[in-house]
Parts: sequence; C-alpha cells; structure tokens
Amino acid sequence: MATIGIRREDKSVWERRAPLVPDDVRHLLKDEGIRLTVQPSPRRVFSDEEFRDAGATISEDLSRCDVILGIKEIPAAWIHPAKSFMFFSHVIKGQPHNMPMLRLLLERGCTLFDHELVTDEAGKRLIAFGRYAGLAGAIDSLWILGRRLEREGFATPFTQLKQSMDYADLDEARAAVRRVGEEIRAHGLPEALRPFVVGLTGHGNVGAGAREILELLPIFEARPNELSRAAEHADPQGRDVILVHWTTSELVEPKTPGEFYSRHEYHAYPDRYRSRFAPTLPHLTLLLHGIQWSVGSPRFVTRADLRRLYAGATPRLRVIGDISCDVNGSLESTLHTTDPGTPAYVYDPETGEATDGIEGRGVVMIPVEIFPAEFPKDASRHFSHALAPMIGPLARMNPELGPADPAIPPALRRSAIAVRGKLLPSWELKLRDSLTRHGRGLDGRGAFEAAAS
Repeated sequence: MATIGIRREDKSVWERRAPLVPDDVRHLLKDEGIRLTVQPSPRRVFSDEEFRDAGATISEDLSRCDVILGIKEIPAAWIHPAKSFMFFSHVIKGQPHNMPMLRLLLERGCTLFDHELVTDEAGKRLIAFGRYAGLAGAIDSLWILGRRLEREGFATPFTQLKQSMDYADLDEARAAVRRVGEEIRAHGLPEALRPFVVGLTGHGNVGAGAREILELLPIFEARPNELSRAAEHADPQGRDVILVHWTTSELVEPKTPGEFYSRHEYHAYPDRYRSRFAPTLPHLTLLLHGIQWSVGSPRFVTRADLRRLYAGATPRLRVIGDISCDVNGSLESTLHTTDPGTPAYVYDPETGEATDGIEGRGVVMIPVEIFPAEFPKDASRHFSHALAPMIGPLARMNPELGPADPAIPPALRRSAIAVRGKLLPSWELKLRDSLTRHGRGLDGRGAFEAAAS
C-alpha cells in the first residue's frame, strides 16, 4: 500500500487550509490501514499536534511518500520523479503560467490527478471550495461596502461587519450578518441609498454560498426587468434590500435577431451570444459575480460600460465582489486578483487604473483569489469529507496502471490528467499547443513564479 503525504501550503501566507483534516485522517488510518505523513506547518489551521494525535507521522521529508496531496500548485522543488500528485493544478484550460509546472511533472514521470476534475457522471464537481468562496465573498463585499459608504458619510449597519477571516468560524460570521439584517429591518437604510439593490450572478456552489449570506438580510427579490421600478416596490423606509439574482437567459441573448436562448447552444457556442447586463448596472449598489468566464464568452461589465456609468453624477454602484476572479474576463474591471491582506482596489473608469484600498473615484473591486481560505477550518472540513473516500483507492492504486486500475472509482478516474509522465490522450489533444508555446521556464529552486495562478 502506498504512503500518502500531505504537504504544507506555501504559495500564500494567507493559505491555512488542509486537504485532509485530523478527524478524517484518524478514520483513514484506523479503517483503511493507510500510512500517512504530514509535513509540519506553523500556519495550517489544524496544528501538527492534532494530526499527530490522529495517528499521522509528522515529518519535513515527504520523499518516501508515493502520493502527495495538496491544495495549491506544486513548486518545482517538490516535483520528485515518479510520484503521484493530487492538487488544483490549474492547467486544464491550458493556462500559460502553469505549463512549465506541467511539463516538469511530465519530464519527471509523474502522475497527476486534479481535484477540479473529480466529477459525477453528469460532470458535477464532487470536491470543491466554491460554496466557501461565495460565503466569504459575500461577507467581505458587505464589509467593504459598509466602509466605503462610511467614507462617503453614510451610517449603515454594514459597518458592524468584519472581514471573513476575522471571525472565529462561519457560525459567528452568519450571526453578525443576521444582526445587520435585524437592524435594517428595524431602522431602515439612509434615504439617499434607497432602493438598496444587490445583484448576484451564478447558480452554482459560489452563487449558492453568496445567496446563503444575502438571505440573512431582509430580502425583497426582483427580476432584472423590474429594477427600473424597484423604488415602487421597496419599503419606503429602506427596511429591505432588493436582490436580483440573474438566470443565464436574463444575462445573455443570441446575437442573431429572432432567435431564442438555448442552454445547450450557449454552453457549446458562447460566442454566438451577447450580454444583456449593461442596462441593469445603473440600478445596482453592490454586485456579487460568481460565474467563471472562458475566452469567447460574453463580457458582462466592460470598461466602456463603467465609463458611461461614471460619466455624470456619482452612480449608485459602489462595490463589485468578483468571486470568479477571472482577470480581464467577464468583468473587465478585474485587472488583477487580490489577497486577504489587501482585498480591494478602486478601479477608475476614466483612466483604467487601479489603486489599492477603498478611496478614490470609481468602483471598489474585491477579487480575492483565495476567498475560501478566509474560513480555513470550515472549508477544510467540507473539502476533506469529500476527498477522504478517494484516499483508499489512491493508496491501493497500481502505479503502473494509474487511473486504468480497475479498483479506481470512476469519479477519481475522471480526475487524471497524466500517468507516469504521459498525458492521457484526451488531455494531450487539449494541452499540446499550450505546452509547446508556454512549457519552458520553470527552474528547480522551488519558486512559484512560473507556476502561480
């Protein structure tokens, strides 16, 4: 049986998550007879002692481990020959910045499984942090919104909120948002901010997590085509928050006149569609965006849209929480991602420049790349519970067969990208060109520069 190793996360000083938590490690050791070694970490939300008490070996050296688990990308110094790895590789779209890492994995005869590709037969992801990205993204956006409004002279209950990572856990954070909702319901929001409209995109795990937080507020739900009349339906004393949660058919439309939205066609040929989003932008106070973008898909907020919005008086829109974090993607004002230490910047539509913080003319952007890391304990437990059933098969896998081993469950088999230094045929077709163009440049010193997302 293979030995499983858990490496410490060192890509970001804010990263405190673990792919497996001590409780699940304990069960794996007891019930599956797995040998498991954990690299020590001073930052990990679960201490070395907790893993040791669960029965794991604590060691700096993972060179004797056959399978190494992580969350973020693996630096070059960790890519030892003939090892199996499982982490979020961020290579499946041919991302140029991670092609050197992928090439090194192949050159050293490694096997690669990707958490993102563990899916059921319908393609639904089984291991993900998306809900926690939505939860933290919504809380941080409300927190930043309160600070921005305070700078403008508005007293709102949102100033009571803290950043997600400053709460002990998700329950404490939820309780804080619930208190804000109770105060809005009791006393209302300032007249100049009425109607107070929050927009939300995405109906996957991210959107569900964000909505979970928003529903702790006194919500009145409206459709996008009703926003021009939102003031007529909102509480006259500002004791509610209007929520508009777009369906995909409300976000896009076919470019060809007379045709209708087709879910199948849109996912297969997104370039045949254009955005319907711009007319609703002037009505929003806060936008939470939770839809991943791919090249050829419509852009929902363009730089031109924001220039028009800011051409006259100061608009209603103060903050955009871009939980999708696609740089220059569906929101063109996402110029770069941020981290929990410096979560926000102001995008100036006139100059197209970004200034860290919440001061200045323009819309405040919050594209934190690792939102789930702000709830490290809750998110790790959720992730570990989903990953743990895959660990036994990984440990018993015939390394020569990799995912072709009959004992490997289908969900894990679908997550394989390479075996013993060879891309699986379907991935070779998808990644060959990107590897050829971008696959050089990663050295062996352990730096993330060429493999950072």
